[in-house]
Amino acid sequence: MRQTLHSGRQVLRRRAFRRFWLGMLISRAGDAFTLVALSWLVLGIAGPAQLGVVLMCFGLPRIVSGPVAGRLLDGARPRLLLAADNAARGLLIAAVPVLLWQHRLAVADLYGIAVASALLSAVTEVAESSLVPRLVADGELDAANSLLSANWELAGIAVPAVAGLIVATVGAPLALLLDAGSFAVMTAVCLSLPPLPPQASPEPAGPEPAGPEPAESAQAESAQAESAQAESAQAGPARARDRRGPGILFRYPAVLVLTACGFGMLFLDGVATVLYPQYGRTFLHAGPTGYGVLVSAAGAGALLGVLAGPDLSGRLPPSPRLAAVIGAGAALFGSLALAPGLAVAAVLLGLATFAWGPYYVFERTLMQRLVPDQVRSRVAGARMTISSLGFPLGSAAGGMVTGGIGVTGTVLAVAGSGLALGLLPLLAPALRGLSPARAIPGLSRT
Repeated sequence: MRQTLHSGRQVLRRRAFRRFWLGMLISRAGDAFTLVALSWLVLGIAGPAQLGVVLMCFGLPRIVSGPVAGRLLDGARPRLLLAADNAARGLLIAAVPVLLWQHRLAVADLYGIAVASALLSAVTEVAESSLVPRLVADGELDAANSLLSANWELAGIAVPAVAGLIVATVGAPLALLLDAGSFAVMTAVCLSLPPLPPQASPEPAGPEPAGPEPAESAQAESAQAESAQAESAQAGPARARDRRGPGILFRYPAVLVLTACGFGMLFLDGVATVLYPQYGRTFLHAGPTGYGVLVSAAGAGALLGVLAGPDLSGRLPPSPRLAAVIGAGAALFGSLALAPGLAVAAVLLGLATFAWGPYYVFERTLMQRLVPDQVRSRVAGARMTISSLGFPLGSAAGGMVTGGIGVTGTVLAVAGSGLALGLLPLLAPALRGLSPARAIPGLSRT
């Protein structure tokens, strides 16, 4: 972890990345704040069924807007798009308390606001995956992605409690107005980013070597390695069409495998999220306090995994590196079926999420190295179309599976599915053929 922290300090010395990271931290905190404040408001004016629909509306529309956001980011100046996204979402969130104070707020309005916010947010989500190689050197990608992943965990651990306190003190409407202010801050941070030029050329024929960016060597190497496959897989108009949606992923077989793994991880996360309260109540007999302890343990373990994972993985090639992360977390999660009490269960769950924690760091870094600058945002948008389905489908499946085979059976089912998913990186030829240079900072030029 010491090396990771040192690398993090080094990468934060880059002014452009430091501002981008700070903006994403504000954005993640704002998202967590919105979830708490808006959930409380919806429960107060409607009920749990309507809350479920609102939360679904905050996620699923990205399936549609992800590819569009990717295409826009490749063809326009990112900082202006990011600023527009956050400014518009800030106005949408601010509209909720205004409508409430005017006694004009209906649940249907919340559905519309949630859908519009989700459609817009794809810009920020795609940018987090696609812009980093343009802000840091290739050897700093793991450190940069670790810092960005840590934002998720920090927001999930710290912000909900603060948001709950603010909602209890000033009420949900004023809390949402404060939340809208965070989007204004994010907008200002976005406008302070360097004016990165557009990357895309009009319908390029295939993956091209990267321009004179910090990760130039690794990106040029990856473009050359993938171009032969791309030329044989697509031709003519089909090559242009696949850039407009998920079809572009078929031009990058290794990225397609990563996308399938990411979908699987999010699916299992959805199942586990539904499982936790039932596991705490019926298996551990711990009540709501025990549920809170489990969630905190999961968040703390994931955060430590994000920070320490790159140091612990050694010099493994990409395929066994990803397999080890997925499989180790799954095995530890399965041990929850043997936990004798809350304390042991919290430790085991923390260890499982610790093992899983660095997965998205490794996956994102590998994707960034495999895809040229010119189409990276479009690839990230296409990946979002698929991965956005993982968590909601997993949540729906989790409720049915837990009701059908019980808590212990669901724990073992998640563990078994995770172990099976861990075999995918090992068996997929597209990943097996990659050298350690794809996963380890500093080796991409050797």
